Amino acid sequence: MTTVPIDRRAALKARHRRAILDAADALIGEGVRFSVDQLAERADVSRRTIFNHFSSIDDVVTTVCTEMLGVAIGRFRSTVTSGERASMFDDVAEALRDTDVPGVIAYLWRALGGFAPGDPRANQIFLATFMRASEEMARELAHRYPDVDPIDAAVLVSSLMNGTVVIATHWIGVTSAATDDESRDLWCDLLERLIATVRTGY
Repeated sequence: MTTVPIDRRAALKARHRRAILDAADALIGEGVRFSVDQLAERADVSRRTIFNHFSSIDDVVTTVCTEMLGVAIGRFRSTVTSGERASMFDDVAEALRDTDVPGVIAYLWRALGGFAPGDPRANQIFLATFMRASEEMARELAHRYPDVDPIDAAVLVSSLMNGTVVIATHWIGVTSAATDDESRDLWCDLLERLIATVRTGY
């Protein structure tokens, strides 16, 4: 008898969290740098509800942006692997190739109002987004490769994701986060250089 109210509370919390993230996504898509009040109004929740789920607006934005990188994690779940160390590297590399990272970066660019390299708030959100995605990938790798040392999995993912942040910063400087064909071609070239460099060291 007591599980029904608990389940209802859990379902309501999940709906509120989703509404907040969806509202933030919509505001970002409109190019709006929003306040807590604007987000609460769009999500049809109170300010207090937002802070029950997230520590700050930056936490909301980081969570939304991390979800955009979720495609890379989904890539692991949809592939069959041999469970060997070399295959682990290939899985991560293919996930990065298959993910629209330029699209995610452009989304981040809009979310942060077109940040400059020296903008501390923007850089913090940018790094936090990739760090969260790295942690999720490392957990997924540890699950998919139970015989591989979890530290090895974490180091591999960290190497590639940290490198992705480095090339993303360069790519933004050159393209201003444009997603035309020329910009995407540059991204692909940078990503292949990164993969080759990390593979050699790895």
